[in-house]
Amino acid sequence: MRFLALLLATLSFSAAAQVYKWTDENGVTHFGTQPPAGQQQEVKIRDTTSSAPDQPVESDIVRRARELEAKNRQERLENAQQRYEQRVSEIRQGYDSRPDYVCQGAKDRLKNAEERWEDQKRQGYSQSDRNYHEQRIREAQRHRDNICR
Repeated sequence: MRFLALLLATLSFSAAAQVYKWTDENGVTHFGTQPPAGQQQEVKIRDTTSSAPDQPVESDIVRRARELEAKNRQERLENAQQRYEQRVSEIRQGYDSRPDYVCQGAKDRLKNAEERWEDQKRQGYSQSDRNYHEQRIREAQRHRDNICR
């Protein structure tokens, strides 16, 4: 592990060293850390790790197309939001104008239980019949009160 750290440190120092460029008599270009005798032309090496890669320049047409696309997307979103709110409003109005079937059903069941008790009273009844019908009426009243608030 120490060897790896030492190797990395050595390589980083050598990357910062000077680089020389020269051309020999045959026209071949050479690079090295030591200049040849009589020739010294230093080459600057660009550090690619610290600078971000060049961003391509966006043309005016591409920029306008992106702006138009964003504008159209925003308009579609606003239109969808308006349609949604309009539909919710229509549904809520429908709820208000529609009769409450659940509450009406609870009222009808109470009325039915009371009518049956009245019929039973006309025909004659026992104590258990009386308890049964009164219990059904109380349950129907409780249900109506809970549903029809």
